[in-house]
Amino acid sequence: MLQTFPVQDLSRISARLHDEFSALSHRRVERCVSDTWKCAEHLGVPVTPDLVERVAREHLEAMVNSVPPSRPEHRTPHAGDLFTGRHTIPGPR
Repeated sequence: MLQTFPVQDLSRISARLHDEFSALSHRRVERCVSDTWKCAEHLGVPVTPDLVERVAREHLEAMVNSVPPSRPEHRTPHAGDLFTGRHTIPGPR
């Protein structure tokens, strides 16, 4: 049977994690915390606020660390560069 979770716990966890991950929107952090709680319930794991905070923190950290690096301002593509997948397109005949 699914547990109901106290809104106060989710709010406190979200607030702490948003302080830590201020680069992410508050809504994204709240959603991550809520999803983590629901996922643990679905898996049948005993859900505690501490567990939810730790798992959500790991997920948020992965989100922050997986942001792609900034693109270079301008790079001329190399013809037939197999390693980057960039190919020049031949002009019309």
